[in-house]
Amino acid sequence: MKSPYTLSDKEREELILKYLPLVKSIAFRIKRHVPDSVDVRDLIGYGIIGLINAIDRLNRDKNFEGYLKIRIKGAIYDYLRSLDFGSRNVREKEKKIKKALEELSKKLGREPTDEEIARYLGEDAEQLRRDIYKISFSYLLNLDEVFSGEESRGYEEVISSDGESVEERVIKKDLWERLRKAIDSLSEREKLVIQLIFYEELSLKEVAQVLNCSVSRVSQIKGEAIEKLRKKLKL
Repeated sequence: MKSPYTLSDKEREELILKYLPLVKSIAFRIKRHVPDSVDVRDLIGYGIIGLINAIDRLNRDKNFEGYLKIRIKGAIYDYLRSLDFGSRNVREKEKKIKKALEELSKKLGREPTDEEIARYLGEDAEQLRRDIYKISFSYLLNLDEVFSGEESRGYEEVISSDGESVEERVIKKDLWERLRKAIDSLSEREKLVIQLIFYEELSLKEVAQVLNCSVSRVSQIKGEAIEKLRKKLKL
């Protein structure tokens, strides 16, 4: 990265204030995909830390706002990783939900509702919903880590860059091609879920309404799709 520019205190403060709305926008979008236990104010707080760190490394990059978005998201994701969404307990719960989906589908001859799955597991629907969001977001974090290397540069950072060097352009083209092929390998339903969640930015509940199925089923499809993408992209 180019040598940073020296900002006056006033210039620094003006940039921070200018991009605070961007931090809030990113935080609220991410909040749609995490459990209710995560306070959006915490996401905003960590996003602001990412913003300040990025501004302190200001380099007049042509895509400076894109760089800010990456650093803001990175700071928020680091905080969410610290909450251990991918813990052993979350994975064990995921297995139980998957088993319940399979057994109830056979018994009922249709996909069960979230309420039916909750009763099968002996818990209330609200607890099930919280667990589903933990499971779902853990896969999102896993995908973000696929391309993380020694410098912790995720796939989004490379794809969002301007590709100033020949090497950067080659990497960017290769990542796009690998992503395209990986997504093409998914089933039509998996592609639709990925599109609705990552491109249309719908929540699990909203996707469930579109597909006319349970939130549990959407989470399962999303998890399976992201796991497929993760394996394809690591080849």
